[in-house]
Amino acid sequence: RAPRGARGRGEVEMSQGREAQARKLLQWGQQNFATVQILHSGKKVGSERIWYGDKEKIALGTEQDFWMALPKAEIPHIKAKYVLDRKELEAPIAAHQRVGEIELYDRDKLIAQWPLVTLESVGKGGMFSRLSDYFQHKA
Repeated sequence: RAPRGARGRGEVEMSQGREAQARKLLQWGQQNFATVQILHSGKKVGSERIWYGDKEKIALGTEQDFWMALPKAEIPHIKAKYVLDRKELEAPIAAHQRVGEIELYDRDKLIAQWPLVTLESVGKGGMFSRLSDYFQHKA
């Protein structure tokens, strides 16, 4: 019998075996996965028409950086798109206002979603531009 606090030979071998398995698992993960920055804070992902504003288009993006660990073989199949909450955007609208979602797909499977926000504010347009937009919008 081993003295109190001393490890037996079997325990040392099991501990070394667990360490070797953990190393193999880490190596496998590093070889088969990559950490990818999906979204960049403040970077424009698209722009949309905005009605009745002092600008015709508004820049859209996200307020946060997003990183994901993905299987390397799947990275070419990853696609992102955004969906607006409303069919049309109307001024005035503040910067950082949520207007939809950014969706991340692996082939056809939705794997993540993030808020889509305005990256700038758009004020109410002048009377002439609002009137012009009204006739274009309603026609």
